[in-house]
Amino acid sequence: MLAPAEVSHPLESFLTTHRKSLAGMAQAWLDSGAAAFGMSGDGQWLALWPETASLNTSGLSANIVISNRVVGDVWVFGLANAATRDRLQNDAQIIAQLASQETELNNVTFELIDAQDQLLALYDLTQSMRNRLTLDEALSSLVREVGRLVKANACSAYLAFDPPAVAQHPQPMMSQSALQHMAEQVIGSGTRMILNSGGLGNNGLPAGMQTILLEPIMVDTRVIGALCLLRAHDTFRSPDLKLTRAVCDQAGAQFENLLRYKESLAQTRIQTEMELAKTVQTHLLPQRLPAVAGLDIAAGALPASQVGGDFYDFIHQPGEPFIFTVGDITGKGMSAALLMAMTRTLLRSKTRAFVRPSPLDILGSLNDEMYDDFTELSMFATVFVGQYDDYEKILYYANAGHSPVIYCPAGGEAVLLEADGAPVGVLPTSTCENQAIYFNPGDLLVAATDGFSEASNRERELFGYDRLLQLVTSIAHLPAQTIMSTLFTTVAEFSSGRAQDDDQTVVVIKGV
Repeated sequence: MLAPAEVSHPLESFLTTHRKSLAGMAQAWLDSGAAAFGMSGDGQWLALWPETASLNTSGLSANIVISNRVVGDVWVFGLANAATRDRLQNDAQIIAQLASQETELNNVTFELIDAQDQLLALYDLTQSMRNRLTLDEALSSLVREVGRLVKANACSAYLAFDPPAVAQHPQPMMSQSALQHMAEQVIGSGTRMILNSGGLGNNGLPAGMQTILLEPIMVDTRVIGALCLLRAHDTFRSPDLKLTRAVCDQAGAQFENLLRYKESLAQTRIQTEMELAKTVQTHLLPQRLPAVAGLDIAAGALPASQVGGDFYDFIHQPGEPFIFTVGDITGKGMSAALLMAMTRTLLRSKTRAFVRPSPLDILGSLNDEMYDDFTELSMFATVFVGQYDDYEKILYYANAGHSPVIYCPAGGEAVLLEADGAPVGVLPTSTCENQAIYFNPGDLLVAATDGFSEASNRERELFGYDRLLQLVTSIAHLPAQTIMSTLFTTVAEFSSGRAQDDDQTVVVIKGV
């Protein structure tokens, strides 16, 4: 005699769903003269019609087979002939087919639920990480959420940055060196790694852990780190692996956004610093043109980048000759701008340190002070220093490697005033000499930087000295401000279609 069922059975779900249909099948047997009809499994009754049936006679049974496995039997009592056996076998097959479909439906349902759970888990992870503005915060959020979602005993993450980024939750389960060692293997191979307790050995891994899963974290196609999940009493199955892979894909996208955000912040910071440097450098240049008896003066600068190495300055003290300087630090950008500020400051201080200093005094002292700094940085500066005495109508100058400096006498042709000394910072001692020219009304001096002569057009042809000399000759009769504007405009039109290659600075001095 079979006992009533006391434990869960694979057919119980089917019985719950199809009890009405089974009751109809049982009634059909009872109407045919059967004493009872029922289903059993594992030596226990799962269902019996009528429930009060007294099973004093032997019955016929047929196996219920699902996926080549007998999961139960269907019974009929009170009838015993060949037709009964065939009918009972047919009913067993019908029940097996329905139960098999029920199983498949349940499996699909479970897969859908599992997929939904994964989507919800990814949503939770995204929500947790989306407001994290730093990499450390996002990494800590990742290991905390993933450990909960995958039901791991511990979770760690390692990102191979400089310095490395590491997070562990709920507490460090292994040394950073052990985590780094395993993570670097995953980073190197780009594939998942699963270690079981039997293969861990004594290499610093946490004791008491049965399985360790390491999943690569990728940004684009580059592996940047690994996620490490640990379980003490279970292994990682296919749903765990799928969820972990999906989590790492999502985390990689979040880290990519954070890295781009970090780069954007860095670029913004650099841009802000460059703008500030540009403002400072602009204010270092003379804000007003000096009023000097006997001279018409104009000056301007156009850096190729936001800050540059060109500079000019005017030093005009009552009762002293008027001094002006034009210089060009090699290179462009922040380093050139810093040296430009130092050079300008020293030029001013050295000028004031002497009593009626000559251009040679100023350049020689500047070279003495700046030689070591320029040599250490493998840089130098070309500098032109002019000094005008209105009483004598003479312009004294010294030229440390600077060009172009153009002199155009009234009604004459423009010529280059060649440098007679090495640039500042090239030799330990300046080799410049004091030079002098009479500077009468109508005479013109244009001290520019090589951003004018070396400007190029689309064919990479240089503007050159010849064009510059011809241009100065043709406009020498104009006021200083117009001469300066024409120089900038003409060179810009020549270079139309090409980015400015170098800083452009010019000082125009005209006798009146």
